[in-house]
Amino acid sequence: MAWIKRTFISLLVIVLLLAGAVAWLLVGLDVNRYKPQLEQLAAEQGVALKLDGDIGWQLWPNIALRLDGVQLAPLSLSDQPLVRAESISIGVALIPLLKKRVEAQEITLLGPQIDISVDEQGRHNWELLTDAMETQKELQAEEPPKLAPPREGTAGEDLQFALQNLRIKNGRIRYRDASNNTKYAVEQLRVAAENLASGEPGKVSANAQISGSTLAQPVQLDIHSSLSLDEDFNVLRLQPLQVGLSSGEAAAEIQLRGNLSRASADKPWQIQLQAKAVAEPLRPWLAVTGTDLVTQSGAALKKFILETNIEGTDKKLDLTPLQLQLDDTSFTGSAQLRNAAIPGLDLALRGGTLVLDDYLPPPSEEERPAEEAEIPAMPIPLPLTAMRGFTANLDLSLEQLKAIDLQLEQPQIQLTVDNGLYQLHKLAADFYGGQLSSNGRFNARGESARAELNGGLTMVEISKVQQALFPDERITFSGRADLTWAAQTSGGDITQLQKNLHGTMQISSNQLALAPFNLEKGMCQLVSYAEKSELPEREWSESTRLQDLLANIVIEGDKVTVKEVLTGVENIAMAGDGKIDLDKGKFDFALGLSLVGERTSADGCTVRNERWRNRPLPLRCKDSFADAGATSCKPDSRRLDDLLRDELKYKVEKKYGEKLEEKVDDLKSKFKDLFKRD
Repeated sequence: MAWIKRTFISLLVIVLLLAGAVAWLLVGLDVNRYKPQLEQLAAEQGVALKLDGDIGWQLWPNIALRLDGVQLAPLSLSDQPLVRAESISIGVALIPLLKKRVEAQEITLLGPQIDISVDEQGRHNWELLTDAMETQKELQAEEPPKLAPPREGTAGEDLQFALQNLRIKNGRIRYRDASNNTKYAVEQLRVAAENLASGEPGKVSANAQISGSTLAQPVQLDIHSSLSLDEDFNVLRLQPLQVGLSSGEAAAEIQLRGNLSRASADKPWQIQLQAKAVAEPLRPWLAVTGTDLVTQSGAALKKFILETNIEGTDKKLDLTPLQLQLDDTSFTGSAQLRNAAIPGLDLALRGGTLVLDDYLPPPSEEERPAEEAEIPAMPIPLPLTAMRGFTANLDLSLEQLKAIDLQLEQPQIQLTVDNGLYQLHKLAADFYGGQLSSNGRFNARGESARAELNGGLTMVEISKVQQALFPDERITFSGRADLTWAAQTSGGDITQLQKNLHGTMQISSNQLALAPFNLEKGMCQLVSYAEKSELPEREWSESTRLQDLLANIVIEGDKVTVKEVLTGVENIAMAGDGKIDLDKGKFDFALGLSLVGERTSADGCTVRNERWRNRPLPLRCKDSFADAGATSCKPDSRRLDDLLRDELKYKVEKKYGEKLEEKVDDLKSKFKDLFKRD
């Protein structure tokens, strides 16, 4: 056992001798002589470096230079530091140190603080630092090179950097944008990076907590990567980079694999990456971002996946191919991001079946408390400013879309955006057996918006549309119809857009059936009333098949006026007009029914008096949509009485002829004489 004791004592003596030698060396080497050199190196880059304390030595856990109270600022504004740190430890290589040469290999930042701000004009305070560095670089390029004579005793004491490792402990980054009043903070930042400039893959890890004005709760950030950076800092390889985000139940993961490279320091970075982002579940992120969104389906917003290849520069990025998945709906296509004076986006996507109703808010309750109903809704202003400042080209299509209880097959939309001018070039779909086609524009460049929309539907099955939009058993439509429309509006909020809406519509159909109204029965009731005859006893159908329908409609706000209705029912021609109040849910139509021939139909009623033929007899259809039924259309007694008075006058004139005129003239003379005597 004695040899173990002797060996231990020998090792202890060697360690003490080495420690003494290092201590002697450090005491003999005054590192504060490098302080002016460090400040001068920073100034040559346009950066004001301030060290509040002396440069000292750190012996544990490795030999390092320690700089306390470090501040960085633009050279022209040295009293406005952008970066602060409690201390910076610069680990040095031992062998060069024995030769009294400092070679930095590792940097550890303790408590670094970075404050980034954007003023109301959009100027970034970080630009002050970068502009100062660029200005200093230009000045150095203009000056002729200076040959400084060597100083005695300093040939081997140059400060050199061969950075391999970087560590950040308890860092903090704050961001404030005065232009939109937003704030963000990255706190508890920890970073560990190895083999930074060796050209070989090294491990990098980082974690932090992110909070901000648009986040309802903090988000934890975790980064892990195996990356390599060449000695010239011109090639960065990610093999791969994994980013984890979490906050409560919300979780997401982003994976990047590829490289960033540039030909030289003054050339732009070239990006070649494979990217994948997964958020599952997606819904909890709504709570994180403070989004109060309640969807009709609880199964919506369960999963979101994005996969793509990213190529380009910081000025333009191509995402091809682009694959997206939202719950059970998959999309494929491509995208391009442009970073210019006006940023832009090109997006083309093709998808499967999307049930948009699942993502819409649930329908509001029909019955509301009386006191709540009396409170007028506050106008919702249009976000006109947010709708400007970018360009876009969108081409989106689906196999099937279910939206607002409607089902569209092969829908496609082509839309361009040019700094607030939205142009709908194409909106098309197979729509219940027919075709939908529309175009329009929305101008958000002014103080208020202006919009217009044109389009049409051809050969659409009306019954299917009604079942989707107005599933009411009291009033039903069937048959095919064509519909065209043109509308314009303007305003600064949703209420104004509705109030200022002006539009026209035209409906045409060859065979359109309407129930439960029987217009032939209404015609027979008019004839029976006029001729004082009995209504024929027969079983009347509870529907009417209209022939060659043409209706012209004018929309003013929430009021719909049917300017003209032309159609036919068996041997009856019908014309008229009417109004629809969408706000109150009521309709009022004044119709004129004219009989062509003696009978309304083969088994209808007979009109004996020829004067009632080819003459419009008044029928009025008036009711609310909620109470509409077979009794909503009745003879218009007021207008019919006028017709009866005309008919009575006709009969009197026919019977008495010229004698009637003589009697009338005689009565007039008598009345005149009577007034003269008075």
